[in-house]
Amino acid sequence: MFTFRLIELLIILFASLVLISGLSFLILRRRDEILQEFLTPDEPDIEREFFKRKPVQEPEIEQEEVREEETVTEEEPPPDIGWGNTEHE
Repeated sequence: MFTFRLIELLIILFASLVLISGLSFLILRRRDEILQEFLTPDEPDIEREFFKRKPVQEPEIEQEEVREEETVTEEEPPPDIGWGNTEHE
């Protein structure tokens, strides 16, 4: 019935590989065109949009708040009982 020689089989495999890779490249190219049409703005002034500078924000001058003087009350430290052992009452 079907008798293939090795060279014929290699030709068929190579042709199918070329066909599949060519079709996949065409599909990827069409996909790229569709994405580019979708993502490109209506007014294609991309350079101006990309290099547009943001307005400079001047730092706000903070007013110094008047602080009330805090009264510090010092508590007496507990007496040392010895070698790290302290008791608090």
